[in-house]
Amino acid sequence: MTQGRTPWAVFGVLYLVFFLMGAEMNLVAPLLPDIARAFGASTGAAGSVVTAYVLCYAVTGPLFGRLSDRLSRRHAIATGMAIFAAADVLSYFAPSLGLLVLARALSGLGAALGAPSIWAYLAEYAAPGQRGRAVSLGAAAYAGGQVLGVPLGALLATLLGWRAPYLLIGVPMLVVAAVMARRLPSAGAAEPGTGRGGLFAPWRDRRIALAFTSSLLLQAGRLGAYTYVGVLLAERFGYGLTALGLVGLVVGIGSMIGSVGTGVLVDRLARRGVHPALVPACAAVVVAAGVAVATTATVPAIVIAAVAVWCAGGGSFFSAQQTYLSAADPDRRAAVLGWNNACTNAGVAAGTSVLGALVVGGPWFAATATGFALAAAVLCLLSVRLGAAPARVGPEPTG
Repeated sequence: MTQGRTPWAVFGVLYLVFFLMGAEMNLVAPLLPDIARAFGASTGAAGSVVTAYVLCYAVTGPLFGRLSDRLSRRHAIATGMAIFAAADVLSYFAPSLGLLVLARALSGLGAALGAPSIWAYLAEYAAPGQRGRAVSLGAAAYAGGQVLGVPLGALLATLLGWRAPYLLIGVPMLVVAAVMARRLPSAGAAEPGTGRGGLFAPWRDRRIALAFTSSLLLQAGRLGAYTYVGVLLAERFGYGLTALGLVGLVVGIGSMIGSVGTGVLVDRLARRGVHPALVPACAAVVVAAGVAVATTATVPAIVIAAVAVWCAGGGSFFSAQQTYLSAADPDRRAAVLGWNNACTNAGVAAGTSVLGALVVGGPWFAATATGFALAAAVLCLLSVRLGAAPARVGPEPTG
């Protein structure tokens, strides 16, 4: 469904949806103490609000991705957004922690249905020479939401109470979902053969399977290690919450820069016939280098710079991988992207668990986190060897 001109105005609305999803996911962090107090629960119990979202997203992502390949993109996106938004409104009114957890699980279901369809839509409706840019801007919008989610959630909770952010995101999202259901340009029902095969059909292509596994390993090293950056900086340099917040802002900006810059690079390399898996391979090496330096250096400025580099590499990897997989199997585009998102979340969970059992900042911690990223790079290179470089795309359109 590639168009002659990229519909940037439509994409802008979808980028806004990604921004809101990213912000909504991360704004929970500063709200947890208030949520625990409101329901008379421990902070650990309140943390299940986060777990419910992530687990539902990871488990149902492949299934819903396959389902969305059988629907029109418009209906899949609008339905996913509506479920996500309705869950936010339910979160605002939840009278107990248990119902709040159920509402967050429902939000994960909505994201699992809507997000792969949005990624697929960006790839299908972008002009051939701008696909990488279109996808990377989506990744940057999501990363931007994650960066601003924590301070945004803290500000809104201070001014209006911890429930307010859910309502302030949910109501506009419901409105946008209703508009999308009627106005989003999209083809009708999927063509016969689209979404063919079973749930695990994407894994039968070895190139795609290698990409999935590399996503899991990269995120295990990238975000698994980043989970403990606060602990590392606090123990090694005595940083407090304010300093850690500033560090988070710096590395978040680095991630956004990596995402945006990669899109332009991917498009240029595609016009030269360079295999798209080479970009995530190089990005994984950058992540490995950043992790290795950040976890072993003893100078604060060097550690922070290295963390920013590894986050920029991580943003680059995600953008390039999404672009690569969005074109790897056009008949199962959303299913492939749903699986990749599931592997990404699984990698975060695995990396957090494995690295959490090691001494933060110790030799084994550094070696394991770096090893995850290097293994991801190796798998990307193996994917290159399995297939020829993609066909050259035409000149970049003027629109």
